[in-house]
Amino acid sequence: MICVLGDVMLDKYTYGKVERINPEAPVPVLNVVEEKYALGGAGNVANNIASLDEDVVLLGVCNENGNFGMQMAELCKKKNIKYHFITDGRPTIVKHRFVALGYNQQLLRVDYEEKHPLNCNYSKMFVDKIVEFNPDILIISDYAKGVITEDLMKNIKKQFKGRILIDPKPDNIHLYKNVFLIKPNLKEASGIVGREIKNNNEDVEKAGLEIVDRYNTNVVITRSEKGSTLITLDNEIHHIPTEVREIHDVSGAGDTYIATLGYALSKKYDLVDAVKLANKASSIVVGKVGTATVSLEELFGK
Repeated sequence: MICVLGDVMLDKYTYGKVERINPEAPVPVLNVVEEKYALGGAGNVANNIASLDEDVVLLGVCNENGNFGMQMAELCKKKNIKYHFITDGRPTIVKHRFVALGYNQQLLRVDYEEKHPLNCNYSKMFVDKIVEFNPDILIISDYAKGVITEDLMKNIKKQFKGRILIDPKPDNIHLYKNVFLIKPNLKEASGIVGREIKNNNEDVEKAGLEIVDRYNTNVVITRSEKGSTLITLDNEIHHIPTEVREIHDVSGAGDTYIATLGYALSKKYDLVDAVKLANKASSIVVGKVGTATVSLEELFGK
């Protein structure tokens, strides 16, 4: 089993036709045709794991009494994702996108969210659940919305002895010392080391070695069309290219990457081969529209 803990979000899509400009203001008028919901944030990581037929449990803050929270719970049930949500008073995070059909053009995004640190009592509930489930792999999906706190990480490290994988935000990097692996993209890695990292091997190697040394962890830096670079705790460096594909949408590719990495490690892949499989999965998903997933058939031809 894999456990995913982090900022769960609901992606709402409103699709419609644009046939005129609003006479009241120079903006398009969207005539709504349909609405769809999808799991976002940590939920999308869990969805990617479930799509690989792996047992997964999702932990996060979600108000199940509200309409958006109920939608989140229904999606988890539909996707065969076990979940344990805590309600601490904040609304369920929703990213609402308005999209013009025919052009597949996003006109507007409206966010519903409140950011504040999770109370220690709620943090303890999450830690207790992790200990109860005792997963092979724990993935922390950090979108810097307040769920991941110093108290939470301190107690996870103390009580959970398995491998912890982090999809980090630079502001919280100090919380992730001594975990098994962190996976920043190039922009996040730049924020971690405090300077812009150019997308060449020399610059990425230098930054990666700094992060390994500073935080005592394996590091994978994802580099878009240049694949990714793994720097291990032993200072081994592996540049892993990606298969060049037509890119339709990069949203959610990082979620697919860390989900597949966790899946591969749970199946006893060594770290280099796990990174190769994650590379392949993310290269597939960017060829799809929206927060998509990959299947076992796409990865392995099954």
